[in-house]
Amino acid sequence: MRPFHRLAIAAAVLTYLLIIMGGIVRVTGSGLGCGLSNDWPLCNGALLPSAHPTAIIEFAHRWIAALATLLVLALAVAAWATQRRRRRLLAASSAAAVLFALQVALGALTVKYRLPGGVVMIHLANALLLLGVLVYIARASAPSGGAAVRAGLPLGLRRLAAVAAGGTYPLALSGALVVERGAGAACSAWPLCGGGFQLPSGDLAVINVVHRLVAAAVVLLVATTMGLILRRRPEAPGLRRAARLVNALLLLQIAAGAVAAVWQLPAAVRALHIALASALWALVVLVAVSVRASMAPSVERADGPVQREPLGVPVGAASS
Repeated sequence: MRPFHRLAIAAAVLTYLLIIMGGIVRVTGSGLGCGLSNDWPLCNGALLPSAHPTAIIEFAHRWIAALATLLVLALAVAAWATQRRRRRLLAASSAAAVLFALQVALGALTVKYRLPGGVVMIHLANALLLLGVLVYIARASAPSGGAAVRAGLPLGLRRLAAVAAGGTYPLALSGALVVERGAGAACSAWPLCGGGFQLPSGDLAVINVVHRLVAAAVVLLVATTMGLILRRRPEAPGLRRAARLVNALLLLQIAAGAVAAVWQLPAAVRALHIALASALWALVVLVAVSVRASMAPSVERADGPVQREPLGVPVGAASS
């Protein structure tokens, strides 16, 4: 499992970098920096990009996409070659290959049709789904397997973690919508508009404030979930570290959003906000998958499986 696990981690990391580069491409307007998609692998007819920033950004984006394509395809091939008995891993690896093929097609359409907003949003939505699937594969293929976390977490908390992961998805998309519509400067104060508490006036300001309200709801949901996980003190150091890191990312994301709004920061800095949102999505998915692993019904022993109650206590343990 170790080579497959490492390949899954590499594919997830490179896909995350691809999302970051895609965000930089959007906020800097570099989508056509290397011409049309059918010029690939050339950049405006040359092997290397010109010194113009948009060409360099788009060239880097294309090559990260090419490397990520190779890794995701290699992961799918490796799954069919070595993981046929693990149907969930096989299905997830195949789904990742399909999502990446769709991502490449959407990227080509984005360039061919001069970056229409609808296609750009679908492009990001698909990329985040791909990242989530790869995070699942990386966690599920860990050498210790699904039995690594025997944290004794209740079923309700497992469901709450899944809801929290789902909530970070529209949060990332709503933030991307703010960037795509150019609504970032519609409210020059925080947490609401003018003076910090003025209601929005105009469509762009409404988009901006709706994103902030979505962010507030998701932050409360995710922070509550991570707090409950830490309060339960699961016997899984990796899960506790991930929960703490999620809380740290929440604080960074709030600070980045507020500073970007109040100081009207340039596009390159706003890309950090997108990067943090994507990282938050990936980490909350990781926590949700890890919590799900803690609910596995049994642990294999030399003398057979030990059945467990919902709280992770072996049946008959109380009487032994």
